[in-house]
Amino acid sequence: MNKKKNQLLSPENYIRTRARNLPLGTCYINDSWRDTGSAMIIVTRDHINGNITHGNYIIDLFCLGVKESNWIFNQNPLDFKDFLDHQLNTNDLGFKMIAISYVRVHNIIYGAVEYAGELGFSPHKSFELTKHILEEDDEHVKLIDIEFGFKGKPLYISTPENPGEKNRVLAHLDKKIGRDNYNFIMEAEADDFFDREDKDDSNKIDYHDPVVKKDLISRFFAESKIPKRSISKKMDKIAELMQVAEIIFFEYMVTEEELNKAMGTIVQLFDFNISDEIFSDDLLFGNAAIRENIDEVRRMAERLIELLTNDKIAEGLEESDRYINEYSDVPVFLYLKLLLLEMKSDKRLALSNYRYYADKYPEYLPFAYKYAMANLIDHGEDKPDPISESLHLKNFYPGKTTFCRHEVLLYTQLLTTNYGLSGETAMVEMLFQYMAVHHPGIISDYEVFVAKFTKIPKVIGWCEDWLRGQE
Repeated sequence: MNKKKNQLLSPENYIRTRARNLPLGTCYINDSWRDTGSAMIIVTRDHINGNITHGNYIIDLFCLGVKESNWIFNQNPLDFKDFLDHQLNTNDLGFKMIAISYVRVHNIIYGAVEYAGELGFSPHKSFELTKHILEEDDEHVKLIDIEFGFKGKPLYISTPENPGEKNRVLAHLDKKIGRDNYNFIMEAEADDFFDREDKDDSNKIDYHDPVVKKDLISRFFAESKIPKRSISKKMDKIAELMQVAEIIFFEYMVTEEELNKAMGTIVQLFDFNISDEIFSDDLLFGNAAIRENIDEVRRMAERLIELLTNDKIAEGLEESDRYINEYSDVPVFLYLKLLLLEMKSDKRLALSNYRYYADKYPEYLPFAYKYAMANLIDHGEDKPDPISESLHLKNFYPGKTTFCRHEVLLYTQLLTTNYGLSGETAMVEMLFQYMAVHHPGIISDYEVFVAKFTKIPKVIGWCEDWLRGQE
């Protein structure tokens, strides 16, 4: 009875229930799998009668995992030899096949499944059966370190054979990890792409080589000791110091874990919408009861911002005084005049006025934020406390979910000041990276420059401690 039941077992059910009882035979893989990120794998199982059952797997190590698989059950050895000769010499994909250990192909297949799963991609539905030709994925199979993705990012290579796949995959990656966090090329571009990457790699410096590391830090530390008056006259020297400071910061001072944690915090802090307008009605009028001539007031405010941006300070101060006389109850003109005074280097007068107007207009965001920044700067020698919850943008305007560009700029400046003075440099870096990617144009090149320049003293301090530890 049992014998009859075995004879009636379909190939699919046999693979699902019995294939792992068969001894593993030789496994094969294309010799280019590391370079191309595409692996064509054959895993064989030997029957007691000499026949062979084998699973065949197309694996994308760069992005999608198991793209396709199939099986042939209980194949005659001569037929398998013909199949194998074709794969080893003239397979349809043009791959040269070589023998490989089962442990390595197991790690390639299941590592690709795990990597793709983290990106939200499931193995091809055929893998539900063909995985039973493989060993169980458990602790009995030795783990081997294999790189997935390409240089730390998913790389999706679109093939002409499957044009519908491209839109689906790109839309999914955009939603899952964001456009800047993966690479995409067409298959026809692959050779040129990898040639360029290989050329770039040959020119790369190994910053973690002990000799390279010590030389870089020592030279940076020595050059940073040049008198500031001398450096300030040489913008090329400042640019060089900033460039090396960036290398030291990202290579040695912070970990990937710190940066990811910082980015997670930043994303939560910017959980709101940003409009295209420069000034909202709240930013123009504050709590002013009369909101007449809104379009005219907005035009005047944008005119002052334009003068400020173009460094026409005297003209801006003259016009701001005229607007203040005309609209005495509208706080935006007072605020913009103080910004112009700051640009005139009359910072002390501007800051004392921010304190005064923060008391006079406690519900007006620019004065509250500028006053908070003044307090942080005045107590720069002390590590500041975290910014009060009441000053977070969404809490300053309870119930408001969309903010104008200048409100977001002020919010970003306050966060930068707080994190910069408290030594949370990773937060400053991720803040500017987030804004550059998601809301370009709000942060000016000048503000990015200042934020990166103020990092230099912290990098110098780190270098001094590191060099002292080498003595």
